[in-house]
Amino acid sequence: MMMEKLSQLLHENQGRYDKGLRLPQIPPIKSVRVVGQSSLDIKAKKKLVPAAEIIMNSGFDEIINAYDYFLKNPSDPEGVHQVRVRIRRFRAILAFFAPIFKAENYQRQQDALRELAGQFGEVRQLDVLLEGIDVIEKENTLKINCFGKIKSFLLEKREAAFDYLLAELKTDDFALKLLDIWIWKFNEPWDETAPDSRGSIKNYSEKQIANWHKKIRRSMKTLEINDQQAIHRVRIKSKKLRYVIEQLSSILDQKTRKSMNAFEKMQDDLGYYHDVFANQLLLEQLVLASDDNQLHYQAGIIIGWQMMSGNRKIKKLSELVGTVV
Repeated sequence: MMMEKLSQLLHENQGRYDKGLRLPQIPPIKSVRVVGQSSLDIKAKKKLVPAAEIIMNSGFDEIINAYDYFLKNPSDPEGVHQVRVRIRRFRAILAFFAPIFKAENYQRQQDALRELAGQFGEVRQLDVLLEGIDVIEKENTLKINCFGKIKSFLLEKREAAFDYLLAELKTDDFALKLLDIWIWKFNEPWDETAPDSRGSIKNYSEKQIANWHKKIRRSMKTLEINDQQAIHRVRIKSKKLRYVIEQLSSILDQKTRKSMNAFEKMQDDLGYYHDVFANQLLLEQLVLASDDNQLHYQAGIIIGWQMMSGNRKIKKLSELVGTVV
């Protein structure tokens, strides 16, 4: 469906997308996988640019697969989540190869991808909050029968946000931006004067991963647990590195591959801690205009429970620091 839409848009915009007439060379779209991705089978000695092109093609495919799945399964919250995840994975890939891109156009692609992922942000945040309430209902030791009122309230907000998202997607802006990114990628965006551009994918990856890892270690050593923004930045950096390691695990040593487990655990805890603050802000904003005491009461229980749980998780951060750094 997505490829048909892109092809249709392509022919309707032949002046703007002249290069895109070769779009049918895009590899056949596979069914979307909404679980962890296996690494690509890339040889360690393969030249950097051809290897990077394979990785980028796969990442672009994943976005289209996820978007197609989302359109076919609009009632599945995982569809929204996977579109955002695949865009973020692709952004991580682009960031990893940033030193060998032509700088003048690279940032424009990152900005466009950030905007595309942002379209799904409100719906996803409400899904995260609703999932969090389900966890509280299953795990709490308080005598609470349910959060019926707050859940109904949030589901209404979610439905409105989802309707707005679909209306935005019908403008074809999402597909057009993806098409722009494909054409940029197709037109050989590489900086041939970059020092590392002629080496192997293995040599480049080892050097770049070591550089990213060093920056994360430095951030972890100076991390203030009460600094929400700093925690979020470390989480994003480690998540990007994990995405890259997943894609390149076939050419990386065992130690580097194992480090992915530590990053995943750290991201889970830091991600939950960040979500606690995001959920608090969202809930406070949503119930502010309501004079329903029960709604405020249930929102307060959710915020308090998640704060308590988040504080427990963040106290384990010192143990993770020793593993990661």
